[in-house]
Amino acid sequence: MRNRLKTALAVGAAMLTAFGSRGAGSEGDTLRCQPVTSVYSLEAGHQSSLSTYLSPLTYGGPVFGASGSWSKALARDPERLTMSFDTKADVADMLNPYGNARMIGLDFQFQWGLSRRWRLADGWQLQAGGDIGIDAGALYLIRNGNNPVAAQASVAIAPRGRVAKTLHIGRLPVLLADEVRLPSLSVFFSPEFGETYYEIYLGNHKGLAHCGWWGNNFCISNLLSADLDFGRTAMRLGYRMEVRSSYVCSLNTRIITHSLVIGVIPQGLGLKKHRLPAHISAIYAVY
Repeated sequence: MRNRLKTALAVGAAMLTAFGSRGAGSEGDTLRCQPVTSVYSLEAGHQSSLSTYLSPLTYGGPVFGASGSWSKALARDPERLTMSFDTKADVADMLNPYGNARMIGLDFQFQWGLSRRWRLADGWQLQAGGDIGIDAGALYLIRNGNNPVAAQASVAIAPRGRVAKTLHIGRLPVLLADEVRLPSLSVFFSPEFGETYYEIYLGNHKGLAHCGWWGNNFCISNLLSADLDFGRTAMRLGYRMEVRSSYVCSLNTRIITHSLVIGVIPQGLGLKKHRLPAHISAIYAVY
């Protein structure tokens, strides 16, 4: 009985050893993980805003904001499919051309999207896809007593594209990228010409929602960035340009923003390879 028990234990140990060796060394048993790449940024620049609902003049001044982005390669096809969440909030303090009236601008954005990517030669990569986004904010004209606020709200479907290239500055890996988002089909809010928000409050809700396309609600966002990957963390330096405009009910709105972007990527980009166990491979969404 004792000999049979020893034999069974020996066979079990041999099987475990063989299974462990197969899991560590076989490519078929390599464990793949898809880390979430998070980017947290502060933005500062200049904004110019025109809202003929409030004033025929264009106001301009500094704008400050914060943004966050989270992207991940999808487990179904991590080499090609990625998912992303993006959010941004900013506030602008603007004056009219004569410097005697002030306007405050507030804006919040959120997008969820899917993209397909193509890895090309020499470190180039292309991504193309789409997202659905929410944009909400307001322009507040301090000196206007009757109608001091013009609300901004829209829900849009947008194609988006990204081109990126990896290179090295000395031993430092750098990812250069240009990402463009172009809202194309939307539903957005606008009152009628001369309609006050008090009338809306009293129940005049007809004609407030409008179908938007490039002809009456043109918007575009372009982010140029350079990500410096130090390994455990990375740094983003970039420039963002945004245009948000609409023309409906004889009301013209145009908001143009130019901002410098400085951000941190807490876990890095994966360009500088970490020492992972042999049976684990990481697939990142951004390169």
